[in-house]
Amino acid sequence: MMNVRVLCFLICVCGLFSCSSIQTFSFEQLCPAKVTLPAQVQTVAVVNNMPVIPKAKNNQATLGTFDGSGKLSTEALADVLADAKYFDQVIICDSALNDLRAEGNGYRPLTHDEVKKLAADLGVDVIFSLDRVFISNEKKLVEYPGMFESWPVVRTRVTSVLHVYSPVREKPLYAVVSADSVEWNLNDVPSDIRMITEMARFSAAAMGRELVPYWTPAERIYYAGGCVEMRDAAISVNEGDWRGAYSLWKQLYDGRKSGNMKAHAALNLSLAAEMEGRLDEAKDWLDKAKPYIKDGSEEDMVWKFNSLQLSKRATDFLHLHSQMSRFENN
Repeated sequence: MMNVRVLCFLICVCGLFSCSSIQTFSFEQLCPAKVTLPAQVQTVAVVNNMPVIPKAKNNQATLGTFDGSGKLSTEALADVLADAKYFDQVIICDSALNDLRAEGNGYRPLTHDEVKKLAADLGVDVIFSLDRVFISNEKKLVEYPGMFESWPVVRTRVTSVLHVYSPVREKPLYAVVSADSVEWNLNDVPSDIRMITEMARFSAAAMGRELVPYWTPAERIYYAGGCVEMRDAAISVNEGDWRGAYSLWKQLYDGRKSGNMKAHAALNLSLAAEMEGRLDEAKDWLDKAKPYIKDGSEEDMVWKFNSLQLSKRATDFLHLHSQMSRFENN
């Protein structure tokens, strides 16, 4: 999900300069997981180490905190990891390993002997032990733009706790906690049994982003008008021809001595280089654009936005390169 501040910035820019040549470019960006496992880890198991919970009811919706279903959550997480096609094989063990009740702590870490036996029995390199899924329902009043009164909702926050074990290590490789939330209109709040089912899938998607690289929508800004070269390059962008767009923008940059158009061309060249994976060159083009940009101008806002996004991507790229080495970084 795109960061809210990023979305607000895009709305602001496109609103303020709707008559200008600014365009947004949307694409799917591969992001690194929080956990980095060696390329030798090819087969993994997701095991249910969650405490036993009472049977949920179909005719009530609970406010407060309660536990999710170990079986449903384990199955959902295994499906997410299998769909990612990051590992050669994902094995599931949804039978409860934890015989403790959910009341109190209810958490029991796996012993090293248990990990070794599970890994041997299942034939896996690593164990993902799903230990807890907490569901918290809270009534809130939220304010939406354009509305004069607050709107009552129920906010459901789901927090998942997982440990990553290796049979050759005494202690867990990682302890992973993920959290996400969703809001419901008061009349649409699911019953406990439906809530547990839906939050199993919802929390699994959030946990999956912690464990394997994932695709997420991303946005960039570029200039598409003001001269023939810009308009022709915009057509190339729409056709996915970044090399053609780069060539036209480069001609424009070389042909102008100064001014906004030179800045626009350099900003666009940075985007083209980024889209082709040349992140160092993309930064160089941002540096070249800077001398032609006035502080506080439209171009300054675009420069700051694209620069921030590129910086984040460059940082992520180091981790992503390591995680995708199992595929020779394709």
